Amino acid sequence: MSKLTDEMQEVFRDSFMQPKAYLGIDIQDQVLDSGLDLEDDKYYCRLSADGFMDQTDLSGPFDSIDECAAHLIDTYGSE
Repeated sequence: MSKLTDEMQEVFRDSFMQPKAYLGIDIQDQVLDSGLDLEDDKYYCRLSADGFMDQTDLSGPFDSIDECAAHLIDTYGSE
């Protein structure tokens, strides 16, 4: 893992909502439903509570998992 993904895991370690990242090709319908531009080889991310319907809006596209991590930390990480 990279420094940013390690930091992301630490920021959300005790959070009910956990970071999730996906390739566009794996979640095409969700990306299109969200109104985001679909790029099959780019990454999309959100915070999600496994087993519950709670989740943030999907964000992306990003070129890397590190960009997803930086976005989630900047947007949802607590100071």
